[in-house]
Amino acid sequence: MASTPLTLAALATSAVPGLIVHGARTHTSGAEGGYTSVVVTAESEELIVRIPRTPSAETEQSAELLGLAALTSGARARLPFAVPEARGVTRSGDTRAVVTTFLAGAHIADDSLDPGAYLLQPIADMLSAIHELPHSIVIQGGLTIRSAQDVRLETARFVERAGATRLLPQTVQHRWQQLLRQQELWDFAPTAIHGSLTLDRLLVAEDEVTGVLGWGEFSIGDPASDLAWLLASGSEVFDSVVARYGQQRDTGHRGHLRTRAVLYHELEIARWLMHGLDTRDQTIIDDAVAMLDRLVDRLTSIPEPRTRSAAIGEAELSQLLDDVPRVDDGRSDTAEYEALDEDRVFAADTDFIEPLDTTAADEADVPDVQETAGFDPLADPEETPEVAPVRIRSDDNASEPEDAPDRDR
Repeated sequence: MASTPLTLAALATSAVPGLIVHGARTHTSGAEGGYTSVVVTAESEELIVRIPRTPSAETEQSAELLGLAALTSGARARLPFAVPEARGVTRSGDTRAVVTTFLAGAHIADDSLDPGAYLLQPIADMLSAIHELPHSIVIQGGLTIRSAQDVRLETARFVERAGATRLLPQTVQHRWQQLLRQQELWDFAPTAIHGSLTLDRLLVAEDEVTGVLGWGEFSIGDPASDLAWLLASGSEVFDSVVARYGQQRDTGHRGHLRTRAVLYHELEIARWLMHGLDTRDQTIIDDAVAMLDRLVDRLTSIPEPRTRSAAIGEAELSQLLDDVPRVDDGRSDTAEYEALDEDRVFAADTDFIEPLDTTAADEADVPDVQETAGFDPLADPEETPEVAPVRIRSDDNASEPEDAPDRDR
């Protein structure tokens, strides 16, 4: 496989007709992980060339190309940040090299996002902008569309699979199943979602979000799934962002939004476990089991949330699971991208309709569980805390967090 900067620069000229390269450098954050990456300097811009190293990275790259293709110039004009643009594709051995625009910016340090950070407002703005994108953008892009019931059933199917491993603690499985039985919890208005947000997906400069990467799971789904990553920085950060986010768009029942976000955050442990089992990596399995044990410790130290509506029975839940159609994104094969016509990937820019206004759900209070015993899902902070600058990581200005070590999230 091609790996030197000069070789990848040559591939870029093959992928992008008329491209004149003036220089090339190795992308430092791509030293490990699923891609070999090089940044090339052209006459008026910088481009990044990426070659997937693994089948999973190749599949991820295919999905991302579809997501970027759906984000036409009209869609991008609605976003207060930059999104990579696909410029060309060429073969590289048994795989391919993909050329996209390189977005300058820094990644946020993992431990520096706190309730007083300047970046909380830009993050809320970013989330709101994504969730306000018209559904027609996703529909016209041929991407996955999930109703609230689809999301609930897909989540139930995953919990069933995780439980079948016999490594899922009964306390955890019981909690997740109880949440799945609460019909009112899943009464939400689906929106356009990024689908795989983490700190590594964001690029920042001067306390602003300047770019968002990793659009391989761009779809219609649960907006709470785009909030779950904030819980890794603590409940106060989560509350602060959600309060700002709620000032910009109708969130429906805020307590339910938070509860689903916490559930998705917890389910990431199960996904890590499933990844370890799928790859037969005992280190990952042991790590996931230890994380589940710590989750049990937290759950058993906090009173269980009350259920405010009639719960469905075990038989009905079992029937729901049996009736779940397996969600097929149509994007999990490299061949899917190969089948695209060039206009869809590089020149599509169709008009789209405005989204319908959603009606806020009933504001009944439903308790929630968070990483710490002090988490209050009913909290609705109105005062903006004193802000402080966010420390950024000192690694290369990186436009590709995908180059971090692979984890099937």
